[in-house]
Amino acid sequence: MFAAAVAVAMACCGVAAPAQAATGVAFRSYSGASPSAHQANFERLRSQGYRPISVSVSRGPKYAAIWVKSGGPAWISRSGLSEASFKARFDEYLAQGYQPISVSATGPAGSATFAALWEKRSERFFSRMGLTGSQFAALNRKAFADGYVPVSIDVYGTPSDPRYVAVWRKGQGGWYYSYGKTFAGHKKFFDQRAAEGYRPTTVAVGPGGKRFSAVYRKDGVRPWYHYIDNSPAAYQRRFDSMVARGLRPVQVNIEDGVYASIWIR
Repeated sequence: MFAAAVAVAMACCGVAAPAQAATGVAFRSYSGASPSAHQANFERLRSQGYRPISVSVSRGPKYAAIWVKSGGPAWISRSGLSEASFKARFDEYLAQGYQPISVSATGPAGSATFAALWEKRSERFFSRMGLTGSQFAALNRKAFADGYVPVSIDVYGTPSDPRYVAVWRKGQGGWYYSYGKTFAGHKKFFDQRAAEGYRPTTVAVGPGGKRFSAVYRKDGVRPWYHYIDNSPAAYQRRFDSMVARGLRPVQVNIEDGVYASIWIR
């Protein structure tokens, strides 16, 4: 398993599992939800005072999300969007002062399905979609030079034509990223960064479930854990075990039955 961790097991499909971390942060998390179940969860959790912090859409489409009961800026969540609809909502919400904080997509380029969260924020940011691996790498180099940090990444498309969607925000501090790595390559890069005091802050599973991309930052958050699980049942066991230890997920990303998750206390 990846230290401050990664295992090879995987993903769940429960709906709205209630829990509270040792820190006292109440949260709800679900995965493997159909569009109708995802919408029902959305309506219920919003009415109960929860706000989403992470959303993932995978082939089906199926949805996973993490919600916390906390204050914060005004927010908007949309799912089941085509590429054209996502672009239209992006422009519409930007004009109202909203920025994307979590963007996920699944399906071939040109006919993908998008899900995203927006918050009303004032920082400088930029976002791109439909990027090839080389384009994604080039934008990360430019972002680093210009003082931007990737805060959301996901991979869609097909195994032979992966595409990246990402959000970068103006920020401070060093960071690393990796993309398109096999499990072994991801683990090697993970071990190197963890030894230097960095932790993954966002991880994406590529089409086919065999390639991984991630962003690493040194932000002082401890303890933290990162796992890759390769079945819904394995992820459910992971979820139950981690919650029993007083930990909570802060990101879950799923594609083709493979789940990547990040946990903190």
